[in-house]
Amino acid sequence: MRKTYLIFFALLACLSGCVPVDSLNPLYTDKDAVFDESLLGSWVGPDNGKEGEFEFSTLVENGKEAYVLTIRSKKESGECDSDVYHGHLVKLGGRLFMDVVPQQWEARNDAYSLQVKSGKNGTSLEPRLLRLGMSAYMEFSDGSPEDNGKVVAHLRRAHWFVRITRNGNKLQLDLTDDEAFRKAVEKGSIKLPNLLLGEGKDKDVVITAGTAELQKFVSEHADDGIFFTSPMSPLHRKE
Repeated sequence: MRKTYLIFFALLACLSGCVPVDSLNPLYTDKDAVFDESLLGSWVGPDNGKEGEFEFSTLVENGKEAYVLTIRSKKESGECDSDVYHGHLVKLGGRLFMDVVPQQWEARNDAYSLQVKSGKNGTSLEPRLLRLGMSAYMEFSDGSPEDNGKVVAHLRRAHWFVRITRNGNKLQLDLTDDEAFRKAVEKGSIKLPNLLLGEGKDKDVVITAGTAELQKFVSEHADDGIFFTSPMSPLHRKE
């Protein structure tokens, strides 16, 4: 598991022991996003919130309801830190899934080697995708002659996918695991467009599939244990 300092990962490590797989593209579109009011409120794990809690509140985007997911983690001193994520719910194959995007990210203090290539079709950079830090990437588009060879850099925040099961006051969140996914990709047992970034054992995997392909893949593997390999400890409503 990659070393992280975000609250979300601290809680995930406690509740599931994994770090989610990054995807460059969302699992939902504006047309198929849904909203379930019963998710709203605070949820805690078996420790009844001693380590932290998950709170779902309402976010309105372009006139449609989505979610603000606030993760609170308690320090040994008793103080509480919080981090904020935006979530969109989608129903695929009769199951509910949430696409979660962090609203804060930390860049690594690092240097990157880029190779500039120029030709009759314009300018390009290699590698085309750089991982800047936790759940943040920089993607470079080719510079065409029409644009005077200018290369455009796009900041891409990662999407994480969560399978959601509600049963009364119980909430089950099942996650992907980047390490398990990377190993499956390297073995060829998972066929989904992706990139492996870095070298040796420290490679990072990022899914590059588009939304339609992601939805098809998630629908086909919703319950077979191939993609959602890390169930969290069940949550219940905070009393």
